[in-house]
Amino acid sequence: MRLRRLDLIRYGKFTDRTIDFGPKPESGPDLHIVFGLNETGKSTALSGYLDLLFGIEERSRYNFLHEYSAMRIGGVLELGGAEHTFTRTKQRTNSLLDETGQPVSEMAISAHLAGLSRDAYETMFSLDDETLEAGGKSILESRGDLGKLLFTASAGLGHASDTLSVLEAEADRLYRKQAHGTELALLKKRLAELKASKDAVDTLASNYESLEAERLDATEKYDRSIAERSVLSARLETIAKYLRAIPILADIRRKQAQLADLPEIASPARTWTGSVADMIEADASLRTRLSANQDELERVTSKIASVDVDVVILAISERVRGLADRKVRHVSAGLDLPSRRTELQILDNSVANCLAALGRSSEPVPAKLLLPAATISAVRTMVEQRSGIATSVRVAREEAAAAADALQAARDRVGEERAVPEPARARLVSALSRAKASGYMRETKESREAADAGAIRWQAAIARLHPWSGDSQALARVAIPNAAQLGAWKALAAELGKGRGVLSDRLAEHQGNHDLLSARLEALRASVDVTDDDAADVIRRARDDAWARHRHDLTGETADDFAATLARDDSVGAGRLANARELVEIRSTNRNLVETAATIAHARDQLARNGSDREAVLLEIRTVARELLGPCQETSPEQLIELIEDRIAARIDALAAWEEIELSRKK
Repeated sequence: MRLRRLDLIRYGKFTDRTIDFGPKPESGPDLHIVFGLNETGKSTALSGYLDLLFGIEERSRYNFLHEYSAMRIGGVLELGGAEHTFTRTKQRTNSLLDETGQPVSEMAISAHLAGLSRDAYETMFSLDDETLEAGGKSILESRGDLGKLLFTASAGLGHASDTLSVLEAEADRLYRKQAHGTELALLKKRLAELKASKDAVDTLASNYESLEAERLDATEKYDRSIAERSVLSARLETIAKYLRAIPILADIRRKQAQLADLPEIASPARTWTGSVADMIEADASLRTRLSANQDELERVTSKIASVDVDVVILAISERVRGLADRKVRHVSAGLDLPSRRTELQILDNSVANCLAALGRSSEPVPAKLLLPAATISAVRTMVEQRSGIATSVRVAREEAAAAADALQAARDRVGEERAVPEPARARLVSALSRAKASGYMRETKESREAADAGAIRWQAAIARLHPWSGDSQALARVAIPNAAQLGAWKALAAELGKGRGVLSDRLAEHQGNHDLLSARLEALRASVDVTDDDAADVIRRARDDAWARHRHDLTGETADDFAATLARDDSVGAGRLANARELVEIRSTNRNLVETAATIAHARDQLARNGSDREAVLLEIRTVARELLGPCQETSPEQLIELIEDRIAARIDALAAWEEIELSRKK
């Protein structure tokens, strides 16, 4: 940076003065000497140059000719090889101006000063007699910025001055003479405050005992006062109650005196007091209902009086009522008819299977093949006898075969063996006699008979389990429902059956009511020529449509149409008004008919749900007992449960028979 020109516009004793140093020479030294007598303004010019660079000082001493607001310095500085014109005024902000008079940033100059402050710049580059003299002393004493700079440079301690400054600042923070804000002063002040607080709260032991005694005495007095206050408060509350009761007592005595003058009558019950309002309301309601019932009675009486008595119809009225009951039963039977037909089909299939087994499939009347009860009993007896005879024959044949085999074996040994000694023969005969006397043959015969009887029972039980087939082990593995499950199924089936019967009866009853209401509605419509609500609405809409067309077209044809529809609507309205009572009855009958239809639909839904529940029970039973039942055609839970019980009994009989057979074989 180089000073090209200094303009002392209004500064110190100068006004519009300029010191021009000219352009920088291309070669040779660029040194300028400003010479003048004392008090001619050399120091003023130097201060003006510093004020141009760093700003006019707050308390500048160069305002003796020009006021602060009028002070102004200018100059041309060569910065980075280019010339820049600046002007400085005396103000706090925006004091640096460019050549156009516009404020510029201080960075325009300070950026070229390498961060030097005014004092540092003045120390390094603005030397005068006083500065040189003070600098010499500082060098000798190693004080001051210049002295410290030279001392640290000569001693090689580059950072000693900074460290010394830090230590001096730290020492000043810790303690400074006659200072009140240092750390030591603050700590001393805090210590004094704590000591004063300690002295304020400190108490002697004797004083403490007396104060404690006073506190206990005050506490006791306080508790006693609280108790007395509670007693007095209760007493005051009682007195207040008495005071509030005095007027009421006077009123009671006055009323008692009035009652004493009245004759004695029975006192009403205490419960009447709370029910008087209800009784009044009930009385009004009953009076209203009585009036309505009387009006209805008069209307019905007059209607009955106007009815022509038909003796013939009255004579058969009981038969008509009986027919209504029969109709209900007929409807119920009709609802139950599909299930009965299914059961009949199942029975027909069973009869056909039996006829096929007998070889009489073409028999037109299967009932002819039924045997009398006596014949059936005789046949069963003969079957049992035949079984015993067959068993005896089989046993005899087996014994004969065994004896023949033994005889042949004995004959074969006769020629081979030596003659048996007499003692041995005697022992043999004795052993044979004992064996015959022991009943072995009899027991064997009984065991065989028991085995044959068990086999017959086994076959009979297996026949009852048809179409199931298998041996005893497979039969033992067949899963069967337990008694609790069967009981639950029976209860559920009974409940569903009962519910089905009740629902069928209700449905038949509602259907009968529906038919009666339909007949009554038809009779009302036939007896009175009145248009119902739906037809009246259609006629009214036709009238409105004709009126809308007439308003739109305004022709004679539309007028005639509207007149015709209007006349028809008036006629219908007059007829409905004349037969208002019958119309009300028709509406009531229609409403009852709709309600009955809804009730019938609800009953049918309930009946359908009952059927769904029955199907669910059937499915559950078939699933649990599928091995025992096999393919079966029963459609009611009751029949299916009976079949399960029968087959469970047959299974028990079959297993018992097989156990008897096994026991007989072991014997």
